[in-house]
Amino acid sequence: MRFAFVTPRYGAEIGEGPELACRLLAEQVSQRHDVDVLTTCARDAHTWQNEYQEGSDRMRGVIVRRFAVSQPHDPGAFQQISDRLRDAPAARADELEWVRRLGPWSPGLVDHLERNSRSYDALVFFSLVHATTVHGLMAAPERAVVFPCLRLDRALRFALWRELLDPVRTVGYLSATERVLMRQYLRVSPPAEEVVGIGVESPPPQTYPRHQQDPADELAAEGEDAQPSVEEPSAGGYLAGRGVLFRRRHRLYGSFVLYGGRVEPDNGCEEMLDYFDTYAAADGDTALVLMGVKLIKVPDERYIYMAGVLPDRERMIAYEAADVTLVPAPDDLVAQSVLESLAVGTPVLASARNQAAVEHCRRANAGLYYATREEFVEALRLLMTNRRLREKLGANGRQYVRQHHRWDAVLGRFDRLIMRVRKT
Repeated sequence: MRFAFVTPRYGAEIGEGPELACRLLAEQVSQRHDVDVLTTCARDAHTWQNEYQEGSDRMRGVIVRRFAVSQPHDPGAFQQISDRLRDAPAARADELEWVRRLGPWSPGLVDHLERNSRSYDALVFFSLVHATTVHGLMAAPERAVVFPCLRLDRALRFALWRELLDPVRTVGYLSATERVLMRQYLRVSPPAEEVVGIGVESPPPQTYPRHQQDPADELAAEGEDAQPSVEEPSAGGYLAGRGVLFRRRHRLYGSFVLYGGRVEPDNGCEEMLDYFDTYAAADGDTALVLMGVKLIKVPDERYIYMAGVLPDRERMIAYEAADVTLVPAPDDLVAQSVLESLAVGTPVLASARNQAAVEHCRRANAGLYYATREEFVEALRLLMTNRRLREKLGANGRQYVRQHHRWDAVLGRFDRLIMRVRKT
């Protein structure tokens, strides 16, 4: 079969949101089918500037076809029309203008869909509100599968969404929360729908004897600045040896919590750093390790450690090494860091505003969540002082990922959606 995945932007460096879900699914589906990704030349959703070269390329088994954006994002104009439509009922033309201002507007991409839609068995659109989906659906609704990627927002009251989804028979969700928003706010009940989610490969439990460690780690035991050696895991003790390679490589000799994502404004990081400072004032023995690109100034505190950007395998070992994973993003629909942490048996502490993360915590019984500074401090203190609780939550998380978020399970749910498109 041949699929077209349509997304506002696409790239290995895009680590969140609908674009991440699109890439992860496309790479997995491409192992069994032909996949074209139809996207724009934009890298940054704040500007929609053309940064990638227009044309086709192959990335990890996927053909990526990029089309130029004809109109850069104007934040002032977008805010102006958003304010105008905030309270008053909007005409269809006004709602379409809002979509155009949100972007990305790419006439070449839409033209490609109009001319070539019948060459694909299914068109899989990501993010309902972006122009690539709105105008793409208008061009070819009959073969469409829509992942709406809904967040609670005033724009959900637009009548445009019901108009677009009315001819669409098949809708996929990244989380069950989206299905609730679809019914409560859009008043749409698709004939076929499935909570597909994303997948995570659970690494097998293993210990790390000394002969497996990086020879460079032995340097920590030499010289005047030598640190105490990490205790070796026992032969049968999985928890005793969790993530010891990461701990040795990064000279982490005590308890620590981990944040795995971009350290940037507007994604909960500043609040997390502030809340952790309050926690550290009473518990100075726990370190905060930040694993990702740093785009904001981080406080110069002895308990903060920058691990930088890590390859996928070392990321999983880092989650395994941590005592707790922090998930501060308020609206991350993909919640990849939650699933990666649960896959290796590390409980999470997530923002209560992140409905997808809270959903995983509740369904898996594998984490806690916070809405205030006080809740953050108390929840983290409970997790860090109760090892048996951490182990129990961690075991629950591993079982949850094995049962619901292995890639074979995710692709099975995706295939069910595709079969409904082919029957129409």
